[in-house]
Amino acid sequence: MTTSDSGHATPEVRWQARRIRIGDSDFPYYHGIDCADRVLDELATMDADLFVVVTDDTVLGLHGGRLLTGLRELAPVEVLSHPPGESMKTLTVLSECLRRALAAGATRRSVVIGLGGGVPGNLAGVVAALMFRGVRLVHIPTTTTAAMDSVLSLKQAINSDIGKNHIGTYLAPHAVFTDVAMLATLPERELRSGLCEAAKNCLAIWPRALPTLRKVLAEGTLATPESLLWLLEESIAAKSRVTVDDTREQRGGLVLEYGHTVGHAVELADHRLRGAEGVSHGEAIAFGMLVAATISLARGWLSPADAEVHHEVVAALGAPVRLPEGVSIDDVLAVVRDDNKRGYLALAPDSLAFVLLRDLGSPAGDPQLPLVPVTLEEVRAALVAVQTRVLEPTGAAR
Repeated sequence: MTTSDSGHATPEVRWQARRIRIGDSDFPYYHGIDCADRVLDELATMDADLFVVVTDDTVLGLHGGRLLTGLRELAPVEVLSHPPGESMKTLTVLSECLRRALAAGATRRSVVIGLGGGVPGNLAGVVAALMFRGVRLVHIPTTTTAAMDSVLSLKQAINSDIGKNHIGTYLAPHAVFTDVAMLATLPERELRSGLCEAAKNCLAIWPRALPTLRKVLAEGTLATPESLLWLLEESIAAKSRVTVDDTREQRGGLVLEYGHTVGHAVELADHRLRGAEGVSHGEAIAFGMLVAATISLARGWLSPADAEVHHEVVAALGAPVRLPEGVSIDDVLAVVRDDNKRGYLALAPDSLAFVLLRDLGSPAGDPQLPLVPVTLEEVRAALVAVQTRVLEPTGAAR
């Protein structure tokens, strides 16, 4: 990749491919700027008899026109679109998607395309995995969260009535295509959500990217296509580092769960209160990182300076540094007990498995199982500390 002296991708870079290896699986990740035609060229080589496009109504309105027109020149298309939000990731919606895809004539030659953010991407992954025990899956992420995090995984899951991502499987995508120009036009909240996940990778795995990240945050240029392309490359490098030998993200790859224990609980508690208007996934994870950093600091593991970097980055991204209005600490603690990392460690009844840091980029615990027990009282104390912290005003990402 052509880069400037600052490490940013230069504007003339429009299309590039990188092989992503996760355990025994590998797939191409194509990315660039204004590359929609190149995406259609690659899809044409797949000789599909049907394209099953799983998306949400918002993404369909924004990006569906050009893609669907191009796809219909290649093969029949079945569009499975639903109102956006976590309500898509249910057994009811999954069953309806499978019924419609099969009724439309899906075969083993068909291709399922996940178009949108992490929610339609996960639903598409489960649909592809279940039809005929696995058909080709293609991701076309349209959010920073999906492009920089969720598509860099074999994990495909939907929610149960109890919690997030309890029902799922593993399936490698056939290919991923990201046009960074789509990301640069995202509403501020959606852009920020994915940038929070990318910041997680920098803090927990890839601290070498932090100086540039802090610089572009301070300059307010992180939303430009060139900066987003740089951050996408850094996110790919970070996530590939911990999943290359961990297909299921159940060993060293668990570091990717940094911020997720409390983050998922906050996300679920807020969505139960406010539905789609609730805090986004990335924003919730950013808040969860503040709680995790506070616990690490209280244990004497993370230095005050490194804990402060967490607050600086999260605040500069414009992510919440307090619990959403109406969500209490008790609400979070009630939900956090059902965290999906249960079972990795033998825990006391009042404890949870957490990813904590001893240093930026250095998780605590065994490198092959970077989880440590944390008591609910420690979580409560950290939530109180984050809630009562006084922050100086900081510039947001845009």
